[in-house]
Amino acid sequence: MKILLDPNIAVLIKDMSDAECAEILRCIFEYPNRDCEIGLWKYIKTQIDRDAQKYKEKCDRALALVEKRKETDTKSSTKSSSISCMKSSVIVSSKEKDIDKNIDIEKEKDSSIAARNVENSVKLVENHVENFLINEYFSLQSIAQVFPDFAICIKPLLPAIVTRAERTLKQKRQGQRLTMKQILEWVEQERVFYQQSHNKDKA
Repeated sequence: MKILLDPNIAVLIKDMSDAECAEILRCIFEYPNRDCEIGLWKYIKTQIDRDAQKYKEKCDRALALVEKRKETDTKSSTKSSSISCMKSSVIVSSKEKDIDKNIDIEKEKDSSIAARNVENSVKLVENHVENFLINEYFSLQSIAQVFPDFAICIKPLLPAIVTRAERTLKQKRQGQRLTMKQILEWVEQERVFYQQSHNKDKA
């Protein structure tokens, strides 16, 4: 979170008790499900709300770009299909087997290109154009089944961490679309929070 990097925070917490600092930290991690009357928290909450709004606007722009690309791909696919049909209509029936063979080759080529595109988009997370709608049907395991690299990232995590990350995503990002990179960052935050909570309990 950007707010944690704000140099003003270090100055403002100097006069606060450990209990107040701990309460503010819990408010940040459990936002928006936790609130308190500490003055510094009101400042931090304002910053978080502002960043969340900017983030939502960025997601909306990314979604619009994806929709535009889908529309362009659909038009291109329709045009390609029309040309293919015209070519097929002028080929004599004695060459039907050759046509089937060519179609299979084209399908295999398209499949290979699609597989490479998926692989590249997963590895180049920063340029990943896929996004996932966070709703009641959202599931981290579903993403893991489609994207092997994502599965590798969450496999070492405890089931409790994955379950919590999925639950809090549904609670706090309902209706939003997130990229794989953003989802992985969320899972990592939950892992850190889980580890801190359990270390505290042991102490």
